[in-house]
Amino acid sequence: MLIKWLDASKAKEFGIEMAEILDQRSSIEAQIKYQGKSIKKNEKRHEATFLLIEKRLAKFKEANKLNIYTKAQLGSAFKYALLDKGYDQEFSEKTTTWLLLKCK
Repeated sequence: MLIKWLDASKAKEFGIEMAEILDQRSSIEAQIKYQGKSIKKNEKRHEATFLLIEKRLAKFKEANKLNIYTKAQLGSAFKYALLDKGYDQEFSEKTTTWLLLKCK
């Protein structure tokens, strides 16, 4: 029972996957691609990215029971994946906090 409680491999994979989605949709290259677009369109694209992550999180929570440990591992994997991709500390922390609040 304890081993199952401590198995956070799926949560870690999910955190990294969500960081990939965020990076693909809001990377510098994507921003350059949409540079000619209006600010409102870029804001809508940014909001749509977070809505997508929120929807995927809801599905993940339905399929996997998250406890304190797995939530922490998910957040840690997400945060460090963002940092590895070159995002700054403040953005990574704020986005991770947002994600973890959605885990409740």
